[in-house]
Amino acid sequence: MTTQVYYRKWRPLSFSQVVGQEHVTTTLRQSTKQGRVSHSYLFCGPRGSGKTTSARILAKAVNCLALQDGDPCNACTICQTINDGRFMDIIELDAASNRGIDEIRDIREKVNFSPVQGSKKVYIIDEAHMLTDAASNAFLKTLEEPPSHVIFILCTTETQKILGTIVSRCQRYDFRRIPSDLINQRLEEISKEEGVAADTDALRLVSRYSAGSLRDAENLLEQLAVSYSEGVGIKQVEELLGLGHSERWLDLVTGLLTGDASGALGVINQAAWDGTDLRQLHRQTLELMRSAMLLQWGSGGPSGPETPVDLPEETLTQMKQLVSQAPGWRIIRALKLWGEVNMRYDAPSTLPLELAAVEICDYEASAASAPAVQSQPAAAPSPAPAAPRQPPSRQAPPSAKALEPRPPARTAPATAQRDVPPMPAQNRTESPPASAPEPGSLAANWAATVKTLGRHKGKKYNLGALMRDCRSDDITIEGDTLTLAFAHRAHMERMQEELADPSGKQQVDSVVSENFGGNYTLRLTLMDDKGENSNGPSSSQSSPLVRVALGMGARIIEEVVE
Repeated sequence: MTTQVYYRKWRPLSFSQVVGQEHVTTTLRQSTKQGRVSHSYLFCGPRGSGKTTSARILAKAVNCLALQDGDPCNACTICQTINDGRFMDIIELDAASNRGIDEIRDIREKVNFSPVQGSKKVYIIDEAHMLTDAASNAFLKTLEEPPSHVIFILCTTETQKILGTIVSRCQRYDFRRIPSDLINQRLEEISKEEGVAADTDALRLVSRYSAGSLRDAENLLEQLAVSYSEGVGIKQVEELLGLGHSERWLDLVTGLLTGDASGALGVINQAAWDGTDLRQLHRQTLELMRSAMLLQWGSGGPSGPETPVDLPEETLTQMKQLVSQAPGWRIIRALKLWGEVNMRYDAPSTLPLELAAVEICDYEASAASAPAVQSQPAAAPSPAPAAPRQPPSRQAPPSAKALEPRPPARTAPATAQRDVPPMPAQNRTESPPASAPEPGSLAANWAATVKTLGRHKGKKYNLGALMRDCRSDDITIEGDTLTLAFAHRAHMERMQEELADPSGKQQVDSVVSENFGGNYTLRLTLMDDKGENSNGPSSSQSSPLVRVALGMGARIIEEVVE
């Protein structure tokens, strides 16, 4: 024996029963009351917000024989026939399976037939954004000027996919997500009518989890009523949804906001060992940290009136105590880093959560190793620039230019390697291991700049990858001008292209200002333009083969002018 599910059994039968959409139902009620019903409507909004339900109520209202202040009476023959699903003049179509031009042609042929039972023939088209472009264009004329007895109601969750010509021919109504308190109130009414013994905290958790969809909340309530007939508590809800225990979320948030990396990692791994859905653990922890932010800055202080936080009383008391001990900057940092974790593609793995937990808790260690210039005000003058490197060409006689050997940026092909002879074994010297740059120095500031820009993508290229072509000893600071000398012309031209874009320039200027302690104007140049070859390009560099080798990263060891 089959029974109706809750969301169908308790579907509203009049505008007054629709939850959380008064801005829509009030207008529709007045239009039916005054007899000013449009020929086409567009209902758009998130799932479970009442779009199709409102469309059915409107279709019933325009055919009702005894309207009650704009609402259908649900007592006349027409209303009872519609409630039983036996009314022939309400045609519901699923555009996901009837999306082609042939289906639209069929509608165009049938709209001219008069209604069979009522005064209006109503077409309700669900998921209207699934119509093809050809079908939408074929539908335009019929939608704009249908017969007087026809009303079209289009329902969709993705309005941006519908042609603008379709939208302009309809009266548009935007449905909103239903507030959790209204969902909770509706669930309490259904529980009372169905005889479900459910705790208030359990229903509040179901309301928050449904994310504004009343249909999802009613489905979850029915699952809980079937699974736990003896009574539904918050533990049963957490078990059904795979959320773990609320104490676990609180323990994890406590570890993150107090800098206890070991405790946070322990909670994450224990949750994974117990079979908790890590995506739900991430989501619920994020909600708790958001609540901590609201408690910190929305508690009726100078920032404004008190912001309501929907948490159980016991959890709310513990969160207030935690917020009073945690600094505000840590709450914001934890919320940002935890929110950036992407659990979509690697949900079974604990590694993304573990890395985020360590990065949140280990802030003091990373701050201690950061350059000292970052603690200075943004308007402070930059430190004295390092002395520019003297080009070797000025120390050598005019007949020879000894250039420093430098590893190429990428491996040159075998042909180019044969053209540039290797250095003799007796002249090779082992270079000492590179030491870490001194904090606050030009090299340290530039290394931090390149590292930060490595996380930013410009219009076409990664900004850090392009900046890596410029070494710290190729940088000079003159007043408020920061000169960057690139080794390759292609990298410099690509960087110039990125800086021409306003968003890319803003990113680079922000990172440079943060790491160098001031605002600088960037000047891009090639290393050969800094004065190393003041007499112009040599005869050897005019050779196409040499230019190709230089472009691949090769360096001139010795040049003899005859």
